[in-house]
Amino acid sequence: MSKRDYIMFAALAVLAVAAIISVGVLTVIGGSEYIKFGIVMVLFVAILVGAYLYVVTPQKQREERDSE
Repeated sequence: MSKRDYIMFAALAVLAVAAIISVGVLTVIGGSEYIKFGIVMVLFVAILVGAYLYVVTPQKQREERDSE
């Protein structure tokens, strides 16, 4: 895996942890369901974009990265 992949995975992991903590805090303090839904949707979109970028990467570039 390339450096770009590691950065993307790290960013998604940080976003996931932040979303989980935010939803937990909002649950404890009685936050709006709309805010919780928005947080979860941002995480969902981030995961979809990450998966899309992985699929769009041409096969030749993947083979070059795997051979490194």
